[in-house]
Amino acid sequence: MESLHGKDIFEGFNYADLPPDLSGWGGDSPAFAELIVKLSPKLIVEVGSWKGASAVTMAEALKAGGLDGKILCIDTWLGALEFWMDQSDPERFQSLKCRHGYPQVYFQFLANVCHSGHQDRIVPFPIDSATAALWLLSQGVSADLIYIDGSHEEEAVYQDLLDYSAVLRPGGILFGDDWEWSGVRAAVERFSREERLPITHCHDKWVMGR
Repeated sequence: MESLHGKDIFEGFNYADLPPDLSGWGGDSPAFAELIVKLSPKLIVEVGSWKGASAVTMAEALKAGGLDGKILCIDTWLGALEFWMDQSDPERFQSLKCRHGYPQVYFQFLANVCHSGHQDRIVPFPIDSATAALWLLSQGVSADLIYIDGSHEEEAVYQDLLDYSAVLRPGGILFGDDWEWSGVRAAVERFSREERLPITHCHDKWVMGR
């Protein structure tokens, strides 16, 4: 928090104005707790956070295990491609809660973290994934567990895998969601072949380890 923001960005945030809303996809999977128990991670990086359901689930698993790990949540909070394809979609476009054309869902994410009481574990980094990876590398930061869930487009997912494999510590795990999306599956399989990393599955998540 200090390195990125210079202060506690949750301090003074009036989250009571926004009721809890952790709606999303795959955020309550038991895979999170299983992988956290397996690795006891000090740092988890999440690429693609939306409203924070998966981050809160991971924070709960860290707390339950008595682990002092942190979760860095990387997202622009501007929505993926499919969020801008149908203005009548209540789960995507309308959930962006655009104000004067600019999404406000970031503030719902902050509110959800505050409602869950995990301000001490979850740190948001509102920037694109490529720039965030460069920042982490420049600071010499490596992560034990990296969750890739930012895009469903093959090239974007593949680039995230390339960028964040460089951030992963030896013995760490890359994992992600949306195996049923053809773009995600193609990117993961391509990366797996090139890096000779076998793909396994933990509940609804694909998993690869270094």
